[in-house]
Amino acid sequence: MRKRPPQRRHTAKNTPKQAIPDTPIDVQIKRLSHEGRGIARHEGKTLFVTGALPGETVSARLSKRHRRYDEADCINVITPAAERVEPICPHYGVCGGCDLQHLAHDQQIEQKQQIVLDQLARLGKVQPAQTDSPLRSKATGYRRSARLGINQLQRDGSVIIGFRRRGSSKLTSIDSCPVLENKLNQVLPLLREALVDYDNVRDITHAEVTLGDDQGALTLRTKKRPADALLNQLSQSIATLDLCLYLDNGQEVRAYNEDCKLSYALPEHKVDLAFRPGDFLQVNGDINQQMISRVLEWLNLNTDDRVLDLFSGIGNFTLPLARYADEVVGVEGIDAMVARATQNATNNGLENCLFYRANLSSDLRHHPWFNQGFSKILLDPPRAGAYEVIEQIGHYNAEQILYVSCNPAALARDAEKLVEMGYLFTRFCVMDMFPHTSHVESLALFEKKSDH
Repeated sequence: MRKRPPQRRHTAKNTPKQAIPDTPIDVQIKRLSHEGRGIARHEGKTLFVTGALPGETVSARLSKRHRRYDEADCINVITPAAERVEPICPHYGVCGGCDLQHLAHDQQIEQKQQIVLDQLARLGKVQPAQTDSPLRSKATGYRRSARLGINQLQRDGSVIIGFRRRGSSKLTSIDSCPVLENKLNQVLPLLREALVDYDNVRDITHAEVTLGDDQGALTLRTKKRPADALLNQLSQSIATLDLCLYLDNGQEVRAYNEDCKLSYALPEHKVDLAFRPGDFLQVNGDINQQMISRVLEWLNLNTDDRVLDLFSGIGNFTLPLARYADEVVGVEGIDAMVARATQNATNNGLENCLFYRANLSSDLRHHPWFNQGFSKILLDPPRAGAYEVIEQIGHYNAEQILYVSCNPAALARDAEKLVEMGYLFTRFCVMDMFPHTSHVESLALFEKKSDH
């Protein structure tokens, strides 16, 4: 019997893509998305419009089409919002670092607060009993660290130093950046001058610059060690800014000549924290100080409290907490951070701090600290959140759990879990850690329900 030939399946490859019309469309913007784009409706679908603000009528050109939503760019503002302002940077719109400079600074944090509250309600089905005032930052010069991309054009050998373009892996050349601290901006021409006649620029992928209170570090990430002539020139030029040169080959970070004293103070709590290039630091030093003060206000520690600080890093929260509690245990996933935090506690004369290393997304029951008792817990997880560890800390029956969030979606998921575990979501605030960007940090306090 003759077999029928198999039928051809229609795959996405065989289906022609829907053409994107070039004709502009006029739409009304209802609200902001979590990445700072205006949200409208068009042809029955959600439309995300880059560069548009709530309340505006804009002319937009479609850029991408998807099954459930479309994307567009604002090309003309027909009816501007009262909060619309001129961007403060000439690179805005090309550079991918900022995406809200067209919105007045004081309104940015208000919009971000509403976005986080909406995500908490929509994704986590939770809302705080009280929303405290946001922690506000200055609008410019707030960043004390930055990663500078480095490349060399093939066509003419010119050196590019800057940040990634919006929606691209390519770099846009930056002469100065208004959100960087002044000293970081002074690094740009020195780095460019050192590299302009260097033949092997592509051996350097990027530079990271981090400032302490007194000294700072410029770290070159290299594929191959640069020539000593270049390193000598760069080391001498940045020394005028109290910066030391470091080299990162992907395996280790070493000082080119000598180590700088890298540290920042938390004077309100009589703490000084030393760090090394590559350590995680909150980029906005002023907001970091405000954040620690609010954490201590909300936790209202006394000398009977034992506190567990998870994702403790170099001790940014642990050491200030130790000034007011009986004992604080910090747990972190990187050995170098544990060693640094332990040394920081010693340097500050704090004998009631203990630090341990643990993978906080794994089973923690075998760790000695896990079976101790804690009255209060601080969580400061990365963007992925703290769901795995939250599932394991219910046995402490802690009075308070304070969650420091850099990702509203993860916070919503984790807040829902904490409420399911018998906690009340009592206080919340947002923090202006990253002005002019769509990124937002939050504090969320959860308190155990009373048995009465």
